[in-house]
Amino acid sequence: DTKTSLNFEVLNHDLSDLKNLRVWEKVFDQIQSGEMPPKKKARPDAALKKSAIDSLYRNLRSESLAQQNKNGRVPVRRLTRTEYEYTMHDLLGIGGNLSKILPPEKVSSTFDTVAIDQGISPVHIRAYLAAADAALQEAIELGPQPRSEPYEMDYRNSSYTQMWFERELRRGGNTVLRTDDAFVTFDGKPYTTKSNSMGFQFPVAGKYRIKAEAYAYQASTPVTFCLYRSSDITGNAELIGTWQLDPGQPKQVEVIAYFIPGDFFYLSLEDDDWEAPGKNVFMKGAREYRGEGLAVKSLSVQGPIEKRWPPERTRKLLGDVEYKKVASSDSSYKIELSRKPLQQVKGVVGRLGPRAYRRPLKDSESEALAAMAKPVLEEGRGFEPALKVSLRAMFSSPEFLYQSSNPGKLDDYALATRLSYFLWKSLPDDQLTLLASEGELSDPEILSSEIDRMLDDEKSQRFISDFLGQWLELYDIDATTPDEKLYPEYDDVLRQAMIEETELFFSDLVWNDLSVSRLIDSDYTFVNRRLAEHYGMTGVEGLEFRKVSLAADDPRGGLLTQASILKVTANGTNTSPVPRGNFVLSKLLGTPPPKPPADAGSIEPDTRGTTTIREELAAHRSVESCAKCHQYIDPPGFALESFDPIGGFRNRYRTTGKGDGASGKLFGRPIFEYRIGKEVDSSGTTSEGEAFSGIREFKQHLLKKEDQIARNFIRQLITYSTGAEIQFADREELERIYKQARANDYGVRGMIHGIVQSEIFRNK
Repeated sequence: DTKTSLNFEVLNHDLSDLKNLRVWEKVFDQIQSGEMPPKKKARPDAALKKSAIDSLYRNLRSESLAQQNKNGRVPVRRLTRTEYEYTMHDLLGIGGNLSKILPPEKVSSTFDTVAIDQGISPVHIRAYLAAADAALQEAIELGPQPRSEPYEMDYRNSSYTQMWFERELRRGGNTVLRTDDAFVTFDGKPYTTKSNSMGFQFPVAGKYRIKAEAYAYQASTPVTFCLYRSSDITGNAELIGTWQLDPGQPKQVEVIAYFIPGDFFYLSLEDDDWEAPGKNVFMKGAREYRGEGLAVKSLSVQGPIEKRWPPERTRKLLGDVEYKKVASSDSSYKIELSRKPLQQVKGVVGRLGPRAYRRPLKDSESEALAAMAKPVLEEGRGFEPALKVSLRAMFSSPEFLYQSSNPGKLDDYALATRLSYFLWKSLPDDQLTLLASEGELSDPEILSSEIDRMLDDEKSQRFISDFLGQWLELYDIDATTPDEKLYPEYDDVLRQAMIEETELFFSDLVWNDLSVSRLIDSDYTFVNRRLAEHYGMTGVEGLEFRKVSLAADDPRGGLLTQASILKVTANGTNTSPVPRGNFVLSKLLGTPPPKPPADAGSIEPDTRGTTTIREELAAHRSVESCAKCHQYIDPPGFALESFDPIGGFRNRYRTTGKGDGASGKLFGRPIFEYRIGKEVDSSGTTSEGEAFSGIREFKQHLLKKEDQIARNFIRQLITYSTGAEIQFADREELERIYKQARANDYGVRGMIHGIVQSEIFRNK
């Protein structure tokens, strides 16, 4: 009479069938933990239960080990889009956005590194070829040397900006202003300050230095000067520079960023107060407006920043060749070879191939890659096109795109590859490769030293960003846009600060080997002025992040109360205990609830303030089949109800319907976008029957599960780093790593060491 899909009368015991194996693993876990039979049902005899699970354990472990011995625990794993881009950056010295060319990764697992979920198709192959072409075009730069002098962007006197000074407000003009010494803007619309509209085009790929002198115009409070990079090709905009401008203090600012042809930049501002009692520039026009603005006195662009021309990346790739200017008006360069063209191709392939394949090249591989250039040379198309054919083949080959090894212990080259893609998201550097070639990397002491070296390197930020982006879903922070009426204070500067807080917090755990329990609660966090204002903190000035202590009664501390987490677990309008509770169960405790039945229905509170989410859930839990899961899901979600969809602390909900007027000010004027509605109730009772009054008490209950949180964290790191979920045969080694971590107070850096030194990591 079961209501689930599990039926023991038809479930066979063929454990070689992966599907059956997974079902029996769940059966084992449910019986061993006491979850089954249900509490109200008769319990089996203790001796019989022990005999059954002991027998099942032996069978499951034996079958799992047999499969690992035969095939390895990790299938052949493909480079992810992120890994492909970083690999090409480090290999060729380029910096373009190659990941945008490749197809999106599957999202069936927590991490895109999980090999069993990766696929490849003709679409992938075409994309890899296109990405290789783009990378090689960027790497081999033989065009004329760009001007070395700075390009002055004269916004004040440009014929382009002139029309925006003069055009009527209703036609998009009169939002910018020309003063005696500056160009002034009062909004963040890109069309008035786009660099390409000002006559500047990025001639070649490379790093460019942008310098400006600016001040806060008509300001009595700090104004934030923002610089965005965008593209006519991809259309995306990225905030690449933010600077606080204090009233009465002109400031010189500078940023170095990578641009490619087709990119442009534009200016914007945030934190600007409107004209009292509440008018912005679009209501009055710049000529009559008295609110705060951004005044730019000067701005220059210089680059690409290169010591010589052709650039260093081209010289390193092509090796021992000479460069001569072409006797023509464009002053481009031609290559003079030191050997015959085919031999020159072989030289480049022989030098680049071992790094690209992360191991020594076989003679047959080197010959085959170089041979692809021969028909091109015979056609008379020259050395450069011929070389590109060989390298294009290299960068789209399985040996480059996949991490592969034989079942059993990884050799030193495979170990270097797995370690490097774990901590740097890219290929091994010269030191790792040298240690692998000498057979020393597998020595535990040397391996430990390399782990520390890599974690201390700035490239480890790639791991931190990517791991948190997937595990904590920070990559989805833009999946929803906060309602402009309910949360008008949300902007891109705040969004960027949210992510930086979480990354700095986690980095601190790694660098200082702090306990994983701090994921749940801590007496400090990392903020700048913008985030501190959002959190209601005082005494934090400037946009630079710093570590701040939290008061004993502060609800912040740990991951769960950081704005980034609260943003990704809510939609743009309201919050729900369900996604937030599911986040705590899945991401931190490792106990994701089952998918809801098809007839479960949806739970959406009324944003007009007529109902609360707690009232909606009370009705939902009256259904018995729903109540079983919600006893676990709802408590952490209720505890987090004190935080709105953008992570602000609240005692009452915001509403677009009836309510009290909002107190305080926004943009220097009274708040009129929303009203204050019903009170927030963040109390609840845990599934174990422990009552809590809010997030601070709930975190204390959660800290009692430190062991479970540590186990789950280790599992997440193993899955991410090896490319395979934990299997039954891994459980004994997992337990050893866990006990080692517990003996060291669950230090995060120590956990990384323990995982890399483990048999799980060091075997295919």
